Amino acid sequence: MLRSFSALMLAAGLLVTAGTADARDSEIRQVRFGENGDTTRIVVETSEPMEFDAFTLTDPAARLVLEIPASAWSVAGLDTGEGRGHGLVSTFRFFDASGDTSRLVFALGGPAVIVSQFALDPNGSGNHRMVIDIRRAEEEELVAAAEFPASGLDALIAERVEAIYVPPPRERRVIVLDAGHGGHDPGSLGAGGAQEADVTLAAARELQRQLEATGRYVVYMTRNSDIYPSWEERVGVMALQRADLFLSIHADSSPNPGTRGAAVYTLNDRAENRARQRARQGANHTARADVNNILVELELREKRNQSTAFAEVMLEHLSQAGPLLQNPHREANLFVLLDPRVPAVLLEMGFMTNATDLANMQSETFRARQMTSVLHAIDAYFAREDAPDAPVRQAALTTRAR
Repeated sequence: MLRSFSALMLAAGLLVTAGTADARDSEIRQVRFGENGDTTRIVVETSEPMEFDAFTLTDPAARLVLEIPASAWSVAGLDTGEGRGHGLVSTFRFFDASGDTSRLVFALGGPAVIVSQFALDPNGSGNHRMVIDIRRAEEEELVAAAEFPASGLDALIAERVEAIYVPPPRERRVIVLDAGHGGHDPGSLGAGGAQEADVTLAAARELQRQLEATGRYVVYMTRNSDIYPSWEERVGVMALQRADLFLSIHADSSPNPGTRGAAVYTLNDRAENRARQRARQGANHTARADVNNILVELELREKRNQSTAFAEVMLEHLSQAGPLLQNPHREANLFVLLDPRVPAVLLEMGFMTNATDLANMQSETFRARQMTSVLHAIDAYFAREDAPDAPVRQAALTTRAR
């Protein structure tokens, strides 16, 4: 508990449509900060009690993310869209992340760890409160706090467990295609009212057609119309179908209209930490938590290796269909790639804000050529000499846990 707490009322803005806000029962009514020594307290007051998920990120910049069920922003008189922070928090913004989720993102002055997080019943204001205490941390402490035993993982595995990978039997590879955005979320916008959600769906349908025509693949789509599946629903399709590969299709944007080219994204370290936390919550390999954690690490290592392998193969083939962005294999914290087992990448086909890229993405001829390059990449990925019988792998305890 902080010995002293000085609350600061800070401006934040509404980044959702008025219609969406009006339809929601829960409201965010206040954001306050307190500081004591090296600890900063964040208090978010709401009209209703709610579950929340708070986590810190460092790439590309230090920030704390607070995810809550979809809520309206209802802080009287504060409609600027952003707010100034206090202590370790420099600024913050409110986002309507999806139809089911809202998010507060707090930009931090440097890497930080969460000291505590808890909920409080209404006080004199009648508001429920979510409380997160954070303090500055060094990189080594962040790694330790995330329980990421990178340097000692091999020794830990050798000491505690032997593991094997058990591929599911199947005649055809299972591919999940995720057309980004949709429904209330059009994504990036281009000239003439073009929407990212439309070009991604057209590309996903074309790739589905080509994949199924080979007879080698079973294809599932996270959406096949102008709807917005939540991130959890998109990830859920790959888990439910025990996919061999997951490909999320997007189109980028830039303030520079001259920026163009395709790129491929895989998970960065911080996103992998979040995948780790999600996996550990549902891990049931054995009755022992420590063994489960080791097996989760094996699954994550395999996923990352396979995702990287597919990304590199895909870039080789994409370069034959059109230009690539500079340094086209990139890493980011992408929720839709978080399943801890399935190799997954996100493809940015080009830039909605570049006239040539946009014309290409709207062209049936170019779209077919670009998706053919993706098909060839998928074929090449599964034909690799070092490719496993099936990339969907489950780590399992075999003989010992000392």
